[in-house]
Amino acid sequence: MLFCMKTVSAFDWVNQELEILKNQNLYRQFRILENIKATHADINGKNTVLFCGNDYLGLSRHPKLMEAARKVITEYGVGTGSARLISGTTTWHSALENRIATFLGKEKALLFSSGYLANLGTLTALIKKDDLILLDKLSHASLIDAAQYSKGKLRIFPHGNLSYLEKILKASKEKRKWIVTDSVFSMDGDLVQLDQLIDLKNRYDAYLVLDEAHGTGVFGKNGKGVSEYFEVMNQIDIHIGTLSKAVGSFGGFVAGSSELIDYLMNHARSFIFETALPPSICAAAISGFDLIEEEPELRNRLWKNVRLLRSKLEETGAPLLPGESPILPVVFGDEKKTLDIAEMLMKNGFLIPAVRYPTVPKGKARLRITVSAAHKEDDIDRLINVVKQIFS
Repeated sequence: MLFCMKTVSAFDWVNQELEILKNQNLYRQFRILENIKATHADINGKNTVLFCGNDYLGLSRHPKLMEAARKVITEYGVGTGSARLISGTTTWHSALENRIATFLGKEKALLFSSGYLANLGTLTALIKKDDLILLDKLSHASLIDAAQYSKGKLRIFPHGNLSYLEKILKASKEKRKWIVTDSVFSMDGDLVQLDQLIDLKNRYDAYLVLDEAHGTGVFGKNGKGVSEYFEVMNQIDIHIGTLSKAVGSFGGFVAGSSELIDYLMNHARSFIFETALPPSICAAAISGFDLIEEEPELRNRLWKNVRLLRSKLEETGAPLLPGESPILPVVFGDEKKTLDIAEMLMKNGFLIPAVRYPTVPKGKARLRITVSAAHKEDDIDRLINVVKQIFS
């Protein structure tokens, strides 16, 4: 006897969840970019200006980085095929770790395969069950995840509210306390009040974990980050960063004392069990650090563009958040309105995607405009003309 059974997908519930996202204007899709040239790319056959990436100095397409990677790839190939502690460490990994440590004035540095993994591995390795974690509410998702996955007691303090943070520190009984924060908050574009945070860290005998993902190469007299900008580099216990933004390459790192790095090398699971970065990527990153030190005009050009675009955006009446970084958030709140404006910009040749929940809180949807040294003044002028049309 044959039985006719209705086929039901095991993932019908997934389609239902996706429909909910679509109805809430929270559904996301890929955009395919071709012929990428720093801040320009072809999307659906149309030349588009990118005001949305984190390549702050335009180094990802710099000839020196590309040539460095080309030379190494012919000798070492395209992948390592192993974790660092097995057979994945080459002279280029060691050279890059030394370059990072020297650049930041630290004893040692340790490479991770991404900034996310650096945060995850560091916090979960160091923080114990009886420790207290104090995390700024607007810290990056990787710091939030790392804090939640660690065994410590997590307390989240309101963004930038150091008075609230001090109350927690004053009442805390834990032997070890960890203050964890970004240096530049990636969705609001503002800076941590690092000088005041250092004062609290010292007063209450806490460790400070600082993620300089958006600060490295951008802030400070020599591009060493927000810690250099506030002149407190030697007071950062754990300095975390990424190679994928202003440095122009890929990967993450932690820098600090020799014993810290040795401990992480032996305890950070996202380091121990992850395949090593390709040597060519390491070579490119070394060239990136060289350029940050040797060509301060790149940073000067970036800040010239930041000041120009901010001043022109303010003139249009756009709901621009105050700030002092290359991240310029224009907050509309409503998800549908933000999507519509992003689509209008796209039709006029500018990619600035709508940033929505869960990346930002519900009702705080925005266009996250980012500036690069590779932008031309004409790029900025044309963007402003389109923005004026939208708000007219």
